[in-house]
Amino acid sequence: MLEPLDQSRWNPEMAGHLLNRAGFGGSIVEIMKLHRLGHVGAVNELLSAGEDLDLYPVPRLSTPAENAMARRESKKLDRPEQMQRKKMAKQADREQIDALRFWWLQRMRSTPNPVREKAVLFWHGHWATSVMKVKEPYFIWQQNETLRAHALGNFTPFAKEMTRDAAMIRYLDLNTSTVRSPNENFARELMELFTLGEGNYTEMDIREAARAFAGYRTNSATGKFQMAGKLADDGNKKFFSRSGPLKGDDVVDELTSQPRCAEFLAGKIWNFYAGGTPSPALLGALAGYYQREKLNTGSLLKKILLSREFYSDQVVRRQIKGPVQWLVQTCKILDIPLPSRNLSDNVLSQLGQVLFAPPNVKGWDGGRAWISSATLLLRYNTAGQIVKADRSGKHSGVTPPDIDHIIPRDATPEEACVAIELTIFQSRMSDSLRQKAKDFLVANGSGAAARRELLHLVMSTPEYQLT
Repeated sequence: MLEPLDQSRWNPEMAGHLLNRAGFGGSIVEIMKLHRLGHVGAVNELLSAGEDLDLYPVPRLSTPAENAMARRESKKLDRPEQMQRKKMAKQADREQIDALRFWWLQRMRSTPNPVREKAVLFWHGHWATSVMKVKEPYFIWQQNETLRAHALGNFTPFAKEMTRDAAMIRYLDLNTSTVRSPNENFARELMELFTLGEGNYTEMDIREAARAFAGYRTNSATGKFQMAGKLADDGNKKFFSRSGPLKGDDVVDELTSQPRCAEFLAGKIWNFYAGGTPSPALLGALAGYYQREKLNTGSLLKKILLSREFYSDQVVRRQIKGPVQWLVQTCKILDIPLPSRNLSDNVLSQLGQVLFAPPNVKGWDGGRAWISSATLLLRYNTAGQIVKADRSGKHSGVTPPDIDHIIPRDATPEEACVAIELTIFQSRMSDSLRQKAKDFLVANGSGAAARRELLHLVMSTPEYQLT
């Protein structure tokens, strides 16, 4: 298990698969560059990408101190004026979170470090937190930066940081937990959804863990963690193999030392990157390696990306693209910018993946849940809107691709199919789709309009929804 890929199987199709799954896909130029590096060189190149912090300035967000001051000032006003201020504040929050979503989408689209951003997307679904309850965009941005800082690092300090995260504390009501009334829901979610999985703890474990996190708070002026000492539980507790006046960090240390934690996380990571549930033997190998590496996610991901299992017929082009992956990958392979902010927001909302607003604390189900008759039709229609937009993009919010770059204007039907396979699928189309593409060009000619229509045709197929 987890043996390296046979180098004879390393080809442009496998390079495209690596780029699609480790990141968000890429142009044929990027794929061929990775292929020339060789398999190990390509993986190392992706995992060693540099920082991109200066490329993506964060949109203006109201700080917790500013919001607190605005609330205090509002209380001095009469009722109608208070209502007006509240309405304006909500509008400002909506504008800020919309800007933050597009900031992150643009980062996924253009970052020189796509592996890290893909990992941030994974952890966003794992530590699922929604702005719908958290309210403050500043807290959401803070959490996104925490995910980024720890995305490929050791899970134990990551988990400790997340228990102190302002958005998480508010989302799971940890800010109400006291020595007299510990928040057992937070303790349960920490074990069931974030570290061990369902059924790997007892009700007593929940109660004792809840006591350890009593008093966790967020400073309203700074958004930073603070401990409310008078609300904390300093008494002795018994949690798994540990006992004494345990605190939250002690609980996390105990949870992440459990073999089940490595197994639970490794299974989720494999499912996100490779798709599907790993076999018991593969899961055992993944978990064992992850535990030996002290839950270092970057090390586990490298092991996965180098393994022959990751390039098997059961994995390659067998994963349904999530909405964010579909949109970003489409723009990357067509070498175009993202659609306008409003259009991108609208598309992702209708497709069922709104960043910073997962449906619940479990995150998104993914897989086949992404596809319904309505969302499939929307994918097809959006693909047409992208590839057939007017050249200026002024009226559609879309910059259309250079069709001559994707399908050369003098290409024969066979050459057009090869070009589509290289750029759009990075693998051979099914025989039936290939024949449809050829028949279309024979019937409609090879003008620019016909080639755009052909591009829309192949992107409006079940095959294109897979990566």
